[in-house]
Amino acid sequence: MDEQSFIDYLRVKRAIDDRSLNATVWNALVTAMPLASQSCPWQVLEIGAGTGAMVQRLLEWDFLHYAAYTALDTSPLFLTEARHALSRWAEQNGLHINQTSEKLSLAGKSREVTVQFVAEELNHWLATASHPKSYDLLIAHAFLDLVNLDETLPPLLSCLKKGGVFYFTINFDGLTVFEPPLQHSLDETILSLYHRTMQEHFVGEKLRSGATCGRRLLTAVGRAGGSLLRAGASDWIIHPVQGKYLPGEDRFLRYFLQMIDEALREQGLVEPTLLRSWLDQRINQIERGELMLIVHQLDLVGRC
Repeated sequence: MDEQSFIDYLRVKRAIDDRSLNATVWNALVTAMPLASQSCPWQVLEIGAGTGAMVQRLLEWDFLHYAAYTALDTSPLFLTEARHALSRWAEQNGLHINQTSEKLSLAGKSREVTVQFVAEELNHWLATASHPKSYDLLIAHAFLDLVNLDETLPPLLSCLKKGGVFYFTINFDGLTVFEPPLQHSLDETILSLYHRTMQEHFVGEKLRSGATCGRRLLTAVGRAGGSLLRAGASDWIIHPVQGKYLPGEDRFLRYFLQMIDEALREQGLVEPTLLRSWLDQRINQIERGELMLIVHQLDLVGRC
C-alpha cells in the first residue's frame, strides 16, 4: 500500500479506534497524570505518530490543556498530513494558531499546546537525541508490534521522568476473525500465515513483537523497568446493521484485505489463484453488506 492510500486507511481507522479504545485503561490514564498548567506543561512523546490522530483525539477528548507534544514518525508525508489536520481542527474550534517549520502551537481558553513534528526513525532518534528522563507521558498507538520489545522498551521508558506514565494502545494480540466463514481450512491457513508474516519480520537482527505484541507487553514492561497500572481489550469489531456499514467501514475492510493480500503475496506463502479466490469472496461479502471482522488487541497504561 502506498503512503497516500495508507493515509486514507488511517483516516477511516480513526473512528474505529475511537470506539475500540478501552475505557477502563483510558480512565486510569486520566487519573494517573498530574495536573498541568501554563507554567508546568506536560512533556509528551508519541512514537509512530502517523497522521496525528492521537494528538487530535487527546485534544477533542479534553485531555490535553497545557503540553509540549513531540510527534515522532519516519514519514514526513504523514507528519505533513498531521500538521494540516490539526490546523483544520484548531480553526474549526476557534483556537489561535502559530506555526514554524517544525512546530504548531494551538492556544485558546485554558489551552496551550505546542506540537513538534520529528521525521526520524525511532532507534536512530533514541540513539542520538538528548532526552534522558524528559517526558511526563509516553504514547505508542498501534506501533509496538513493529519493534523488538526487549530491545526497544528499556531505552524508550528511560525517556520518562520518575513517575512518568506510558499509554500503549491498539496492540495486536493474535486473533483475526472474519464472519461468515468460507472454507474453514482456507480461512485458518490464510490468517495464520498472515499472522506469521508479522512475526517473522526482523528489526535489525531480532524478531519484532508481531502478532502476539499485546500479551508480550504485559510482562515486557516490567522487564524494561515499568509498572503496569491497567490493561484491557481494545478489539476492533465491525459489522453491518441491516446490510449497511457505518461510514468508512467498508473502505476500512477493503484496506484490511489489501494488507493481507500484499503481505502474503510478498512472501509467496499462498498459491496466487487460491488467494485471489478468497479475496474475491470476501470483497463480494462487503458489497452485499455481509462481512464482519473481529481483531483482538490490548491497551496498557503504567508508570516508570
